[in-house]
Amino acid sequence: MDIKLFTDLIDALGKVTTGLKTVFNLPRSERDEIRNILADSYRLIDTTLNMLIIRLGDILLVENQNNLLDETMRLDNYEGWLKAEREFRLCMSLRTALRETESFIGKINDAVCIKDCNAMHLMMKEILATEGELATFISMQFNKLAYDALDALKDPQKIQSVRESLTAFREALIKEHLQLINNEIILVSVV
Repeated sequence: MDIKLFTDLIDALGKVTTGLKTVFNLPRSERDEIRNILADSYRLIDTTLNMLIIRLGDILLVENQNNLLDETMRLDNYEGWLKAEREFRLCMSLRTALRETESFIGKINDAVCIKDCNAMHLMMKEILATEGELATFISMQFNKLAYDALDALKDPQKIQSVRESLTAFREALIKEHLQLINNEIILVSVV
Protein backbone atom coordinates (compact mmCIF):
# COMPACT_ATOMS: atom_id res chain seq x y z
CA MET A 1 0.00 0.00 0.00
CA ASP A 2 1.46 3.34 -1.03
CA ILE A 3 1.81 5.73 1.86
CA LYS A 4 4.49 7.86 0.23
CA LEU A 5 3.00 11.12 1.49
CA PHE A 6 3.54 10.06 5.10
CA THR A 7 6.86 8.32 4.46
CA ASP A 8 8.39 11.33 2.71
CA LEU A 9 7.19 13.85 5.27
CA ILE A 10 8.31 11.74 8.25
CA ASP A 11 11.70 11.12 6.62
CA ALA A 12 12.20 14.81 5.93
CA LEU A 13 11.20 15.77 9.48
CA GLY A 14 13.54 13.09 10.81
CA LYS A 15 16.48 14.38 8.78
CA VAL A 16 15.95 17.92 10.00
CA THR A 17 15.54 16.71 13.58
CA THR A 18 18.72 14.64 13.39
CA GLY A 19 20.55 17.53 11.75
CA LEU A 20 19.63 19.74 14.67
CA LYS A 21 22.10 17.76 16.81
CA THR A 22 24.80 19.96 15.33
CA VAL A 23 23.13 23.21 16.40
CA PHE A 24 24.95 24.35 19.51
CA ASN A 25 25.25 28.07 18.99
CA LEU A 26 21.57 28.98 18.79
CA PRO A 27 20.16 30.87 21.75
CA ARG A 28 17.89 28.84 24.02
CA SER A 29 14.80 30.78 22.91
CA GLU A 30 15.43 29.97 19.24
CA ARG A 31 16.05 26.28 20.01
CA ASP A 32 12.78 26.21 21.95
CA GLU A 33 10.97 27.86 19.06
CA ILE A 34 12.34 25.30 16.59
CA ARG A 35 11.47 22.42 18.92
CA ASN A 36 7.91 23.72 19.31
CA ILE A 37 7.44 24.12 15.56
CA LEU A 38 8.72 20.61 14.86
CA ALA A 39 6.75 19.16 17.80
CA ASP A 40 3.55 20.67 16.38
CA SER A 41 4.32 19.07 13.03
CA TYR A 42 4.90 15.72 14.73
CA ARG A 43 1.59 16.01 16.61
CA LEU A 44 -0.26 16.84 13.41
CA ILE A 45 1.04 13.77 11.62
CA ASP A 46 0.52 11.66 14.75
CA THR A 47 -3.14 12.69 14.91
CA THR A 48 -3.71 11.78 11.28
CA LEU A 49 -1.95 8.43 11.53
CA ASN A 50 -3.84 7.54 14.70
CA MET A 51 -7.18 8.34 13.05
CA LEU A 52 -6.37 6.00 10.18
CA ILE A 53 -4.89 3.21 12.29
CA ILE A 54 -7.87 3.19 14.65
CA ARG A 55 -10.43 3.14 11.82
CA LEU A 56 -8.68 0.28 10.02
CA GLY A 57 -8.32 -1.60 13.30
CA ASP A 58 -12.04 -1.27 13.98
CA ILE A 59 -12.84 -2.72 10.57
CA LEU A 60 -10.42 -5.61 11.04
CA LEU A 61 -12.21 -6.53 14.29
CA VAL A 62 -15.37 -7.32 12.32
CA GLU A 63 -15.63 -11.09 12.07
CA ASN A 64 -18.64 -11.44 9.78
CA GLN A 65 -17.34 -11.32 6.21
CA ASN A 66 -20.31 -9.40 4.80
CA ASN A 67 -20.07 -6.81 7.56
CA LEU A 68 -16.32 -6.53 6.94
CA LEU A 69 -16.99 -5.80 3.27
CA ASP A 70 -19.73 -3.29 4.17
CA GLU A 71 -17.44 -1.45 6.57
CA THR A 72 -14.62 -1.46 4.03
CA MET A 73 -16.91 -0.07 1.31
CA ARG A 74 -17.87 2.76 3.69
CA LEU A 75 -14.27 3.90 3.54
CA ASP A 76 -15.07 5.34 0.10
CA ASN A 77 -16.32 8.55 1.65
CA TYR A 78 -14.35 11.56 0.44
CA GLU A 79 -16.81 14.02 1.93
CA GLY A 80 -16.48 12.34 5.32
CA TRP A 81 -12.68 12.52 5.24
CA LEU A 82 -12.77 16.10 4.03
CA LYS A 83 -15.11 16.93 6.91
CA ALA A 84 -12.77 15.17 9.36
CA GLU A 85 -9.81 17.04 7.92
CA ARG A 86 -11.66 20.32 8.35
CA GLU A 87 -12.75 19.46 11.88
CA PHE A 88 -9.23 18.54 12.89
CA ARG A 89 -7.98 21.51 10.85
CA LEU A 90 -5.04 19.41 9.70
CA CYS A 91 -4.25 21.45 6.61
CA MET A 92 -4.60 24.70 8.56
CA SER A 93 -2.21 23.38 11.21
CA LEU A 94 0.19 22.25 8.51
CA ARG A 95 -0.02 25.69 6.87
CA THR A 96 0.92 27.28 10.18
CA ALA A 97 3.80 24.84 10.62
CA LEU A 98 4.94 25.63 7.07
CA ARG A 99 5.03 29.39 7.78
CA GLU A 100 6.92 28.79 11.01
CA THR A 101 9.32 26.40 9.30
CA GLU A 102 10.15 29.09 6.75
CA SER A 103 11.15 31.40 9.58
CA PHE A 104 13.59 28.99 11.20
CA ILE A 105 15.15 27.51 8.06
CA GLY A 106 17.26 30.62 7.60
CA LYS A 107 18.49 30.38 11.19
CA ILE A 108 19.75 26.83 10.91
CA ASN A 109 21.00 26.71 7.33
CA ASP A 110 24.64 26.62 8.41
CA ALA A 111 24.13 23.88 10.97
CA VAL A 112 21.68 21.59 9.20
CA CYS A 113 21.94 20.26 5.69
CA ILE A 114 20.06 22.74 3.52
CA LYS A 115 18.86 19.87 1.36
CA ASP A 116 17.07 18.26 4.33
CA CYS A 117 15.40 21.51 5.42
CA ASN A 118 14.35 22.24 1.87
CA ALA A 119 13.05 18.69 1.43
CA MET A 120 10.83 19.02 4.50
CA HIS A 121 9.68 22.47 3.42
CA LEU A 122 8.92 21.30 -0.13
CA MET A 123 7.04 18.26 1.14
CA MET A 124 4.87 20.44 3.38
CA LYS A 125 4.17 22.75 0.43
CA GLU A 126 3.24 19.80 -1.77
CA ILE A 127 0.79 18.50 0.80
CA LEU A 128 -0.86 21.91 0.87
CA ALA A 129 -0.92 22.37 -2.90
CA THR A 130 -4.69 22.02 -2.81
CA GLU A 131 -7.11 22.43 0.03
CA GLY A 132 -7.93 19.10 1.59
CA GLU A 133 -4.85 17.31 0.23
CA LEU A 134 -4.68 15.08 3.29
CA ALA A 135 -8.34 14.19 2.84
CA THR A 136 -7.72 13.48 -0.85
CA PHE A 137 -4.76 11.23 -0.06
CA ILE A 138 -6.72 9.30 2.58
CA SER A 139 -9.74 9.09 0.32
CA MET A 140 -7.69 7.69 -2.58
CA GLN A 141 -6.20 4.99 -0.36
CA PHE A 142 -9.58 4.10 1.10
CA ASN A 143 -11.28 4.24 -2.31
CA LYS A 144 -9.03 1.41 -3.50
CA LEU A 145 -9.89 -0.67 -0.44
CA ALA A 146 -13.61 0.03 -0.95
CA TYR A 147 -13.40 -0.92 -4.61
CA ASP A 148 -11.69 -4.21 -3.68
CA ALA A 149 -14.46 -4.89 -1.14
CA LEU A 150 -17.14 -4.26 -3.76
CA ASP A 151 -15.32 -6.64 -6.08
CA ALA A 152 -15.22 -9.24 -3.27
CA LEU A 153 -19.02 -9.08 -2.95
CA LYS A 154 -19.17 -10.53 -6.44
CA ASP A 155 -16.38 -13.02 -5.81
CA PRO A 156 -16.20 -14.29 -2.20
CA GLN A 157 -12.78 -15.80 -2.96
CA LYS A 158 -11.42 -12.25 -2.74
CA ILE A 159 -12.63 -11.53 0.81
CA GLN A 160 -9.38 -12.74 2.36
CA SER A 161 -7.48 -10.49 -0.03
CA VAL A 162 -9.50 -7.49 1.23
CA ARG A 163 -8.68 -8.37 4.84
CA GLU A 164 -5.00 -8.73 3.90
CA SER A 165 -5.02 -5.34 2.14
CA LEU A 166 -6.60 -3.68 5.18
CA THR A 167 -4.02 -5.33 7.40
CA ALA A 168 -1.11 -4.37 5.13
CA PHE A 169 -2.22 -0.74 4.98
CA ARG A 170 -2.68 -0.59 8.74
CA GLU A 171 0.72 -2.21 9.36
CA ALA A 172 2.39 0.25 6.97
CA LEU A 173 0.78 3.14 8.85
CA ILE A 174 1.87 1.68 12.19
CA LYS A 175 5.43 1.36 10.89
CA GLU A 176 5.39 5.03 9.84
CA HIS A 177 3.90 5.95 13.21
CA LEU A 178 6.74 4.18 15.02
CA GLN A 179 9.27 6.03 12.87
CA LEU A 180 7.52 9.28 13.70
CA ILE A 181 7.71 8.50 17.42
CA ASN A 182 11.42 7.62 17.15
CA ASN A 183 12.09 10.90 15.35
CA GLU A 184 10.17 12.82 17.97
CA ILE A 185 12.21 11.18 20.75
CA ILE A 186 15.33 12.40 18.95
CA LEU A 187 13.83 15.89 18.78
CA VAL A 188 13.22 15.96 22.51
CA SER A 189 16.78 14.80 23.21
CA VAL A 190 18.63 17.15 20.84
CA VAL A 191 16.91 20.51 20.99
